[in-house]
Amino acid sequence: MRLVVGEAGLGAITCSGGRVHATGGGWAWIDWDGRPVHLTDLRGPMTPLTARVARFPHLEVGSQIALDTSRAVLWRSPPVQSVARPEAIRDACTSVAAHRWNDPWALQLVDQPVEALLPRLLGRGPGLTPAGDDVLIGFILARQCREESALILAGARNRSGQPSRAFLRWASKAEGPAVAVAMLHALVAADAQALGPALRNLLAFGGTTGSAILTGLTSGLEKLASPPVPGATPDHHPTSA
Repeated sequence: MRLVVGEAGLGAITCSGGRVHATGGGWAWIDWDGRPVHLTDLRGPMTPLTARVARFPHLEVGSQIALDTSRAVLWRSPPVQSVARPEAIRDACTSVAAHRWNDPWALQLVDQPVEALLPRLLGRGPGLTPAGDDVLIGFILARQCREESALILAGARNRSGQPSRAFLRWASKAEGPAVAVAMLHALVAADAQALGPALRNLLAFGGTTGSAILTGLTSGLEKLASPPVPGATPDHHPTSA
């Protein structure tokens, strides 16, 4: 079976095909030479790992498919355009806090070093990409701190599945699911008009994925917007070069 891709993220734009290892209504995960690619119809969410096709066929686990990406449009996460004052960012995070994945370990990311929480988060929780991994995807997207990203990626090698590891790697390069990036932009800009739609779209992303990513985004931004600890190394802001 050969499918023509109309739009694809950076992690799927050159995908030539692979074997289906999970599938559902209008979506599938395929293994492309050891790399995960998220195949979806035109209604599916865009991510760095997504390849969109106009007509989604019936697929079965184990089947082999070929993808034609020669005319695919490249999708990338847009960069942050506007940054509000730290106190406004904190207020924006507080305004959506009721919708976070209310896991006690995840909520400690604001106050605790990330390395101390990795055994409690990586590979843990519900979902195809476990919610603990989703939290860290949001956290990396918000922080863009090389040292923290390296620690998370190293820990994920033995604790997280293939899709989660790929999403974490792309998050460290400021590339994330479109709904997560839109939420990040609304929070960073403290844009009251954008927050509502961004929140609805993010919460509709998977069963627990959206709320878990929200936990990571708000935790990372609240940490950035907090007063610095004397003697601590400054964090790398997501809008930094």
